[in-house]
Amino acid sequence: MRPVLSLPMLRTTKQKRGDTMLRTIHLPALGRTVSLADYNQAVRLAKAFPTAVFKTGLTTWWPTTGAEIVRQFREGMTDRINQAIPYSQRGRK
Repeated sequence: MRPVLSLPMLRTTKQKRGDTMLRTIHLPALGRTVSLADYNQAVRLAKAFPTAVFKTGLTTWWPTTGAEIVRQFREGMTDRINQAIPYSQRGRK
């Protein structure tokens, strides 16, 4: 698994199975959307292996170490807190 994350915007999309909702995070630097579970797993993997080099970072498309990914995650978390956008409105346009 490769941590591919970038300034995540949380949003809710419908799954194809039933009425359950799947939380996703959009990664603008890579033009991809990943599930919240995959995002969390990638950050935990980077945290567990700080010296490993991953294909991309959270806010970058070039190779990044696990320690840099954890730093990018913390910067993104601080940014979202300082934006003071209510969770229910995060990711809406």
